[in-house]
Amino acid sequence: MKGSFLTALLAWGVVSAQVPPAATPAPAQPPVQPPPAVQPAPPETDAARVARLKLLVEQATQAVAAEDFKTASDRLDDVDVLTADWSTALLAKPDVQLLLQKVQDLASQVPDQEGGGTGDGLVEPTEVLTLSGEDLRAELDKVRMAERNTSYDFPIDLNDKVLTWVNLFTTVKKGFIENALDRASRYLPMIRQVFAEEGIPQDLAYLAVIESGFRNEARSRARAIGMWQFMRSTGRLYGLASNRWVEDRRDPIRATRAAARYLKRLYEDTGDWYLAVSSYNAGPLSLERAADALGTRNFWDLARSRWLRNETKNYVPELCAAILVGRHPARYGIQVQPQPPLTFETVEVHRQTSLATIARLAGTDLATIRALNPELLRGFTPPGSYTVRVPAGLGLICSRALAREGAQRPERVRIYRVRRGDSLLRVARRFKVDPEDLLAENNLTRREFRPGRRLRIPEADRAEAGPRPQPLPALPYLPGADVATLPEPSGGGTGSTPEPPAPVAPVPDAPPVAPAPRIVPLPRKQPRVTAEAVSRPDREPSAPRAVRARRGDTLARLARAHGVPLGELIRLNPEAARRLYPGDLVRLPPRREPIRRKVEVRPERARIHVVRRGETLDAIAREYHLEVSELRRLNRLRGSRIRIGQRLRLPSR
Repeated sequence: MKGSFLTALLAWGVVSAQVPPAATPAPAQPPVQPPPAVQPAPPETDAARVARLKLLVEQATQAVAAEDFKTASDRLDDVDVLTADWSTALLAKPDVQLLLQKVQDLASQVPDQEGGGTGDGLVEPTEVLTLSGEDLRAELDKVRMAERNTSYDFPIDLNDKVLTWVNLFTTVKKGFIENALDRASRYLPMIRQVFAEEGIPQDLAYLAVIESGFRNEARSRARAIGMWQFMRSTGRLYGLASNRWVEDRRDPIRATRAAARYLKRLYEDTGDWYLAVSSYNAGPLSLERAADALGTRNFWDLARSRWLRNETKNYVPELCAAILVGRHPARYGIQVQPQPPLTFETVEVHRQTSLATIARLAGTDLATIRALNPELLRGFTPPGSYTVRVPAGLGLICSRALAREGAQRPERVRIYRVRRGDSLLRVARRFKVDPEDLLAENNLTRREFRPGRRLRIPEADRAEAGPRPQPLPALPYLPGADVATLPEPSGGGTGSTPEPPAPVAPVPDAPPVAPAPRIVPLPRKQPRVTAEAVSRPDREPSAPRAVRARRGDTLARLARAHGVPLGELIRLNPEAARRLYPGDLVRLPPRREPIRRKVEVRPERARIHVVRRGETLDAIAREYHLEVSELRRLNRLRGSRIRIGQRLRLPSR
C-alpha cells in the first residue's frame, strides 16, 4: 500500500512537470530613459584662476623653505602653464602682479634643475666692497680724464659705488665687458634708434650689458629670457609671444621695443630714472614697498637699507659704470672688436617652411638665417604665414624663389623614428644634415636623443648649381622697414660704437622721433588722366640737389618727402645713416629728365592727417615740410588750435 502510494505520487509529479503553467502577465516595465546629456563645465572665472595661482605660489614658497627645490620648480612650472592663456587684462591686475612678483623672487632662489642656463650677465647677487682712500681718488681722476667733453642723457653720479664698478669692469670683469661690447656693436645702432623713437635716454642701451651681455639666448635662474631678460608674463603684457614655435623674448628688435616701452612706463610711474631701472630689475611693487617703508624715493637711501636685495642695490651703480666704460672703451683700456651692424630685409612666408629651405632659396647659409631669426625655436617657421629676416639685398631674390617653390610643390616633412643602435652622428649622416641642426629642429639635447624618439628631419641645405645670387647693396637698420611694430600694451651695449666706424654720440636734448604719420586717402573718385612721367636712364642727369635737415628729420622721412629711393639717399649720405643732426646738408639724387608716354593712370588722391595726442599744428607742418599758413589755408583754420582725431587736409604731392 505504501509502495503504490509512492508510485502514484511520483507519477503525478512527472505529469505536473510536463504541463506548462498558465501564463501570468509580466509586470509593466518603466520606459527606458536616455542618459542625461553631459553638461559642459562652466568656464573658470578669473577669481578661481587667481585662487589657483595663489595656491601654487604658497606651495612653491613652502617647498623653497624646506629646500625641496624639485617640488618648487614643478610648482613654478605649473604657474607658467596656468598663466599661459591668461588675458593681458587679467595679468595686469595688481593682485596678480603681486603674485607674479613673488613667483619671480622664488624662481631666483631655485637652482636650475636642467643646468641649461646661460648666465645672467653682470647682475651681482652679493655685496661688493667699495673702494676707499687713494684707490678711490685715483679711480675718480681716471674717470674724469676719460669723460671730459662728453655729455650723457642718463643721470650719472660719480660716487664710491659707481667708481668701484668702473674699476671692476676694467680689471676683474674686463674679459666679460670686452665680449659684451663686441656683441653690442652689432645691435647698438638699432637700440639707439628704437629708444629715440620711444622717447627714453639712448644711454639706457647699456642696460643690456648687465642684463645679458647682449646675448639673445641668455636665460636666468629666474626663467627670464633674451637680451632684455623678460619674464614670460611681463613679456606678454608688451606683445612678446611665447609658445612652442616662437620665443619673441629672444628677438632683438621686438624685445628692444618692448623694453623701451616698459622702461618708459616705469619712469612715468616713478618719476626718477634710478627708481625706474631698479623697478625693471626688482619689480615695481618691490620698489614701492621699500619707498613706502622708508618714506623716501631716493635710490641711494633705499640702497643703504635692508629693503632691497643686493642684486638691486648693485643695479644702478653697474648701469652707470657700464655707460661710462661703454661710451669710450678705448680710454679705459678695453679692446673692442666691432661687428657689422644688424641689417636685413624681411620676406613673407605663407606656409610652414624650414629655415634650411629659406637659406637655400636666398643663397645663404643656415647659420645666417638662424642668427637673424633667433626667436624661431624649431628650425621651421610657425604654421601659416610668418615674416622672416634674410640678409640685406636678398629679400627680393628669396621672395621670388619662394613663390616658384610653392607653385611647384608643397614642402614635405620627413619623420624618422630612432632605432636601437642609432647615434646622433649616424642619423645626421644618413639624412645629410648637421647634427646640431637636427637637435635644434626637434628641440632636443644630446641626452634626450634615444631609441623610440620621433624626429623631424630638416631639409638638407642644398646649394643650387652655379654661382650664388649676388646680394644688392646692404641697407642699414631703419625703423620704417625693419623694426617690428608691437601692439600697444594693455596696460645696452657696447659702449661707444667702436672707432671704425666712428662713435655715435647721443643728443641729450633732442625730442623723440615721432612714428610715421598715418596718411588716409579721401574716399572720393578722381577723374583719370593720360600722362605719366617715366625716367629715362640714358638721359643726362640735371644738377645735384641738397636740403637742410630740420629737427626730427631722418633719411627715411626725407626720402618719402622728396620721392627718392631710400637706398640711393643712404648711398649719397653715408655719414647720415647713423645720425642726422638739424642743419646737416643732405644730398639728393639729381632729377632725371622725364619723357611722356600715353598710359592711363590714376593721379594721387588728396591726403589727410589724423591728429594724435600731443601734436600741434606747427609740429604737423614741420612733419610734412609745409608752412603753418598753408596748412591753415587748406583746412580753413583761423588759429592754431586743433583737437585729437581732427582730420587735416594735406596737399597732394
